[in-house]
Amino acid sequence: MSTHEHLARLEEDLRMGTDLYNRIHFLHWAIEDTQETIRFLDTKAAFCVTLLSGMVAVSLEHHLEGAFLRHILFPIFVIIVACSLLVCMRVIFPTIIPHGTTGKPASPKFFIGHNKGHHWIRHTLRNPTNNILSEDKNSHVEAFHAAHDMALLDSLAETSVVLAYIRQLKSDRLHAAMYLLATSIFFFGAIMIAQNLGAH
Repeated sequence: MSTHEHLARLEEDLRMGTDLYNRIHFLHWAIEDTQETIRFLDTKAAFCVTLLSGMVAVSLEHHLEGAFLRHILFPIFVIIVACSLLVCMRVIFPTIIPHGTTGKPASPKFFIGHNKGHHWIRHTLRNPTNNILSEDKNSHVEAFHAAHDMALLDSLAETSVVLAYIRQLKSDRLHAAMYLLATSIFFFGAIMIAQNLGAH
């Protein structure tokens, strides 16, 4: 190989290394931004839960007078609040497919899921030390040693798509929670006004 060809090969390797770095850097910031958005959505959902709980607590402190208020207005309010809380819980704890929708997840895994035999009740009552994750240290290290640069890039790209899916799912559900929250506030106001008018 001539000196010119050798320099051209080195230049090509350097360019490919730079391209790989730029891609990984881009995916890193895309994942970071998506995770920040997910945390923000969770915070808003938690605020909705706090507000709903406060409205229920205030309404229960008052002795409701009148058949319409007790048997119609208040039950409707409770049902809407229950639906709102359910949607908020679905925002905070979404049920998702961990890796895409079809096919085998990219390897090495960016996120290591739980073992098939995993159960949250066991972890609540005990402190297990093994058989929790789908991979152990040895299998994960072997996957990294066997992986090439493009495999790492594929794993990051898949993770970016999965997180974007979770973010969109949470965002859509939070929109529904906002509408239910607004309806709950309307009925809460109606109950408070009706109660004050009935007291006078």
